[in-house]
Amino acid sequence: MQTRMLGQGKSLAFQPKSIATCKPCSITNVAHIRRQAPVARASPNAGETSPTTSTQTTAKPGALDLQAKMEFLREDLAHLFDDQGIDPTAYEEVVDFRDPITRYDSLGGYLFNIAFLRRAFDPAFTLHDIIVDPHIDNAITTRWTMSMRFTPAGSLPTKKYWNPTITFTGTSTYVFNPNSGKIFRHIDTWDSISNQEFFSVEGFVDFFKQLLSFYSTPTLETPQYTILRRARDYEVRRYEPYVVAQTDMEAAGQLNREVLRSGQVSVNPAGAGNKAFNTLARYIFGDNQARAKMAMTTPVFSDTAGSMRFVIGQTTLKTLPSLPQPNSSAVSLEQVEGGVFAARVFGGYAKEADAAREAGALKAALTRDGRKAASGVWTLARYNDPSTPAPFRRNEVLLPLEGYELWK
Repeated sequence: MQTRMLGQGKSLAFQPKSIATCKPCSITNVAHIRRQAPVARASPNAGETSPTTSTQTTAKPGALDLQAKMEFLREDLAHLFDDQGIDPTAYEEVVDFRDPITRYDSLGGYLFNIAFLRRAFDPAFTLHDIIVDPHIDNAITTRWTMSMRFTPAGSLPTKKYWNPTITFTGTSTYVFNPNSGKIFRHIDTWDSISNQEFFSVEGFVDFFKQLLSFYSTPTLETPQYTILRRARDYEVRRYEPYVVAQTDMEAAGQLNREVLRSGQVSVNPAGAGNKAFNTLARYIFGDNQARAKMAMTTPVFSDTAGSMRFVIGQTTLKTLPSLPQPNSSAVSLEQVEGGVFAARVFGGYAKEADAAREAGALKAALTRDGRKAASGVWTLARYNDPSTPAPFRRNEVLLPLEGYELWK
């Protein structure tokens, strides 16, 4: 992640966006209706591109006003899981609704599915983009993320170690009846599986694998990010800017820092770093010019350039008039510019061999999917305190992505 130094006494008060979530409502094999991805265009989000919108699509004589339908869907989907809900009058009574693990053939069944998700989970839906489908007549396709926290787990004594969030990203294709102007088909696809057919074993395995995940994430402030895509073995995230306290790890030794940042030479981010950790901990606990104590955050970042970073949380930035300067010259304050990253989650104590293995697996997955890293420097994120047992620990390796395209 790119960083820049913060000047002494500079006041900080960032307002990052909420973490986005994702959507497992509906999906199936759509090979019979669409195969090619839409043409990409520049996206307002740095590091992403998205498809050409229907503003460049010429409507056929007598065709539906798909521009108006897109605007309607954009507004309607904002109420997918709130008390207002979607507008049922926009759908035919007979609706072909499908995803890899769910199928309904009526509006009542579709509404029941939405109501069930609200009761059993705490779903959050984010619409990333919406286009006129270039391959299907009278159709609109959306790209989204949906995340659902399993509600019953939050009231159990095991919630510290089992409180899973289930996330899907994918597309929804809405096909309109040209006579009534209503939706009669709604087909979802998920990015995390290959078999999009209804009652996909792969789909069920993916769902239950997430449901039975025991990674533990502390309830501390963390950098805000949006999940843009969840593949079967990694996520693509867009991070908002955030502030860190940074120092050099002892694993970097006397290696030239510029050479390390270039990626020509690297250190293992799971290597020796206890001294760096303690230096940063002293800073946030009062070893600074204002003697200010700051709240703990998560995760602790370290990278192959030999740096370790503590995140300075929004609570601290809003409470203090300015971020206090460190007493130690070994600590610097920087703003991380954020950007688009690929992340791979793994458990255990994140030893050097583990981190290297997971980074290699992430690089292989990106190559498989035709994605390109923007830098050879990769980052290790460790979320838990030392007392958390190995099976419940959450770690991640992250790589910045170059030219990420939302629809590819």
